[in-house]
Amino acid sequence: MAFSVFCVLVPVLAVYSVSATPITMVGTGYEGITVTIDATVPAENCGIILANLEVAASSASQALYHALDGRAHWSSLTVLLPSHWPDSCVPAHIPVPSQGETPDIRVGATHPVYGDTAWTQQSRPCGQQGDFIYLSHRLLLEPRDVGRMLLREWAKYRYGVFDEVGYSGDGVYPSCYHGDLTQDIQINGCSDKPLQHGGECHSGMPLNVSHSVHPDAKSSLLFTTEPDHITSFCNSITHDRFAPTKHNSLCGHRSITEVILNHRDFQDSIGGNTGVNTTPNIVYKRATLTRYVVVIEDTKDMLIRESWSFLRLALRKWAVHDLPSNTEVGLVSANESNAQRLRGLSPLQSPGARDLVASNIPYTPGDTRAPACLSCGIKEAIQMLQDKERMGGPAASIIVVIAPGTSEHAPELEMVIEEASDANMRIATITYPAQLRSRPLDWLANATGGAAYTVNESRYNMAASFLSTYFKLTNVMWNMMETYYQGDVADLPIEIHRRELLDDGRNSVTGSFVLEEWLGEAAKFFIFTHNTENPLIRGVSLVSPSHRVFSTRSDSLLSLKLLSLPANINETGTWTYNIERFSGSPQPHYVQVMATPWTRTAPVVRARLWTSETNNPFILYTEVKRGDWPVLGARVEVTVTRPETNGSGIHREKFELLDTGSGDPDLMKGDGIYSRYFSPSVGGPGVYTFEVTVTDNGNTAYSWQHEMRQPGRNLELSPNCCGSLMPTPSVEPLSPFQRVLPPITVSFNKDVVMNPAVVGRVGDLKAEILPSELKARLSWTAPDMGGTSVTRYEVKYALTIGEILDSFDSATAWTHATPFPLAPGSETSFTIDLTRNPSLLDQTLFVAVRGFKDQSPDAIPGPVSNWVRVLVPSPPPPPPPVPTYPSSPTEDIWPQPDESVIPRIADRLDFNLELILPVIIGIILLALCLTIYCYLCIIRRKKPEKSSQSSSQHPEKPLNVSIVPTTPTSNANISISTPIMNSPTRSEPDTRTMSPQFEPCLIDPDDPKKRYSMAQYNDTHMMTREGVVPNSNGHLSVISANHANHHQNGTLVRGRTLSPYQSWTASQLLHEHERRHSPYGQVGEEYLQQEQQYAPPVPPLPSYNQQDIYGNHQQQTVPPPGQFINGYHRNGNLMLFNPSLQGSLSSVSSGDRKKRNVTMV
Repeated sequence: MAFSVFCVLVPVLAVYSVSATPITMVGTGYEGITVTIDATVPAENCGIILANLEVAASSASQALYHALDGRAHWSSLTVLLPSHWPDSCVPAHIPVPSQGETPDIRVGATHPVYGDTAWTQQSRPCGQQGDFIYLSHRLLLEPRDVGRMLLREWAKYRYGVFDEVGYSGDGVYPSCYHGDLTQDIQINGCSDKPLQHGGECHSGMPLNVSHSVHPDAKSSLLFTTEPDHITSFCNSITHDRFAPTKHNSLCGHRSITEVILNHRDFQDSIGGNTGVNTTPNIVYKRATLTRYVVVIEDTKDMLIRESWSFLRLALRKWAVHDLPSNTEVGLVSANESNAQRLRGLSPLQSPGARDLVASNIPYTPGDTRAPACLSCGIKEAIQMLQDKERMGGPAASIIVVIAPGTSEHAPELEMVIEEASDANMRIATITYPAQLRSRPLDWLANATGGAAYTVNESRYNMAASFLSTYFKLTNVMWNMMETYYQGDVADLPIEIHRRELLDDGRNSVTGSFVLEEWLGEAAKFFIFTHNTENPLIRGVSLVSPSHRVFSTRSDSLLSLKLLSLPANINETGTWTYNIERFSGSPQPHYVQVMATPWTRTAPVVRARLWTSETNNPFILYTEVKRGDWPVLGARVEVTVTRPETNGSGIHREKFELLDTGSGDPDLMKGDGIYSRYFSPSVGGPGVYTFEVTVTDNGNTAYSWQHEMRQPGRNLELSPNCCGSLMPTPSVEPLSPFQRVLPPITVSFNKDVVMNPAVVGRVGDLKAEILPSELKARLSWTAPDMGGTSVTRYEVKYALTIGEILDSFDSATAWTHATPFPLAPGSETSFTIDLTRNPSLLDQTLFVAVRGFKDQSPDAIPGPVSNWVRVLVPSPPPPPPPVPTYPSSPTEDIWPQPDESVIPRIADRLDFNLELILPVIIGIILLALCLTIYCYLCIIRRKKPEKSSQSSSQHPEKPLNVSIVPTTPTSNANISISTPIMNSPTRSEPDTRTMSPQFEPCLIDPDDPKKRYSMAQYNDTHMMTREGVVPNSNGHLSVISANHANHHQNGTLVRGRTLSPYQSWTASQLLHEHERRHSPYGQVGEEYLQQEQQYAPPVPPLPSYNQQDIYGNHQQQTVPPPGQFINGYHRNGNLMLFNPSLQGSLSSVSSGDRKKRNVTMV
């Protein structure tokens, strides 16, 4: 477990960095400018292209000399020819082998966005050199003066200035803008004479900048180069420092001339030189050969466990397996006092010659621990290269120095570095196996424009090193070969997949990689293993996209710690591999897949890494492109480690590079260049390693279509591009890919940690006015505060541009709200609500923001952002009140007979159609709703009303009464029950026991006056808790209330017919008496007016048995009663009410009944 943790914490460092192009200035002339012709340029008309290129270079040199008042011109120019161009393209010259020049100007095909206009790729801040200048070869097919156009791009590339012109549709650098000196819109640019526009700024049409300059204007070349009278740059007098140009935003509002004269090329220049020949000397070269001399320190410090054996194997793999045939290699060892030539420069034309290079490296280093004489070894290498050049001609000459560092003060090394630079030789360094001296070797490489690497040995145990040391060292040697290869870059394989296999308990590991569309020639599958005798691998299988299986291993490279599969990997798609490992393997395995492009013009995804010129602030840049087109949406992840001298990792972090175009540090969005700040404030001073991995970000990366469009016959010189954003033409998704770049190392001292540079400027602030809401919405990209996130913002406004830019601290702060801080690269928005401060309405405000990296009150703020103009108008005044009388007594306010009144009303009340129509529609809808409501009410009234069983007017329980007369075979019965007692399971009444003359009648129960009540007997000797208990006599009436032994609940059963006086209760008798003899007259006459009414129930028949009529009686079987509600029958046979037979329905009120005594009857 301890070993596995140690493996995670100990990184193996392989570091790479390349300095800027070694352009030198001798007197007033630049030397070392290199122009390369891309492989995409056809060989047809090559002679015309080169002839016009010479004319353009002479014109640009003359224009540069004039613009800078004789301070500079081009002295020499080197043109690198592509391999497919014949020598006949330059009949007046003989191409010579190149010396490894790095191109400054590229000539290629028409660009999809820039067209045929010359342009410069710039990634670094103001004042630092750009990446390259790009010229369309179609620009050189005909004689034309492109000198000033080339000069404009040279100023951007060499001096780090930017355009002084706006871009159509750009929210940060617009074509036209409103300033604070005038209310009229004006052109965004710089000139020594007023700029004029023909209305394009008002109409929004693209601006023709060449027509907007004054006929007598002389500047500025960064605004336009088309008129012949534009020959100079804007200076401090003619410069408009408040215009929202890209140069003002990125260069602190300094003029072009101020930035140029502050460059290191003109520190001691005074200008005014005359009589200088400005025509450059042009030399044509062709990349043919690379010569390497490897200088190795031969001391005891080179031996740390397996570090020396790993070095021997890495050099053998590099010389025998990796280097192309157009390479020559020599070996030199340096001890504490002198240097020894191990192998002279010899070409690698045969396997035997390659083997001799690696075989001459000593098996063990020297015994002394004194620092080696590296100056002696470099001198010997210089001598070897010079001798070879005299015999075999020039070539790219590279001195590779491998040592654990140098002393702090080494004057002898400084002398040999100068000698190497004078001989056009570069020094590439590898600090290995660790930095055991006070200084790494990087400074030797930086002084000569070479590459610098660092590889630290990683300890496994007391005697062994981790395989990762060897794996990183071989990658460093491979990258060095790629950097200095003299030929088409498409000839070399590229790494498309890498994976580290650790012992995680699994015996079988499965993985996959994607062979991209334009790759596949000679693709190779390798497995790095530590043990060459027993690789600890049981089996390997590789499955193609068409399901073809390859499982045959090859041990031909096992001496180099490599296992390979002789598979034909040329099928596009996803390949799957399975590796069976022995569990418990102490060393990791590494899987590596190398593939070669089909052709030299194949659009293959490539990436490269570089840094800013200074380390305070320190910026990382990564360019990701497919061919020449940018890759968008990629994931560029940086892994940062800070190792100690013994190899233990102390600080580790990860972050992603961004392509946001925020201006600090990323200058343009969508150009395929990802960047980010880094600060060592968290990890402290020390040597940091940055390793970058580029992936497709989960199939989200995309690029421009390769076969996008064919250029037309005419030149495309009109595009005015690009400001904060590169437009995106038609795009297509990319296949999954992975690119792991060689790491770089940077040393940060204590001063950098304690005094970091102030960065984190918001460079893309934009404003949107919301007049209806009385608000202004600000938007920007969250800044990168030097490797950390912003913690708070400060929003201020002023009435002039100068006040907000020059006196931001004294400007008025917006205190009603503050923006919410987000992570770097996040889209941020903030709304200024002017209803909080209505006094600012109708005022022209200039707003800017700045961020802070911490919350402390004394925190150092970041730079002030670009300014934006905010003008929120006041809301319109309310309409005038509606007059209540005519404006003139004599005015006729009534319409004519043939005139509608609505237009007159609308005209007087200042109503428009948008207001009148909704009112009319609302009135119609309201009338329709009222009509429907009235109709429903009428329908409801016509419907017969039915009384409810739970009416609040009759809270007493309803009863069901059945009156059954006695027949010879059965006794008459009366049944009294509640609705609850009437179960649905009861059987229907037996009509054979019912007499038709005694059918009950229905009386409306809703009216108390028409209610007919029937009360139960109140005799305690016949009523019990459960009801009337049956008697054995069999002839008396029985009232049963839900007794368990009876099926009819609440039923009055009598054995024979009873008279009303014998069977009715006192209340019933009183009620009937009042109905017949009421002093208030007959009640219920209203019933006579209705068509159908029902009389009260017919009294029960008299009983002939006078014996104990209230006694107990054995219940007889009776039919189920009919249902009554409030004492009135609702079901069964009903009869119409006849007042002549049944009397009046009137009765006294219930209150009067309660006052009467039953004995009054």
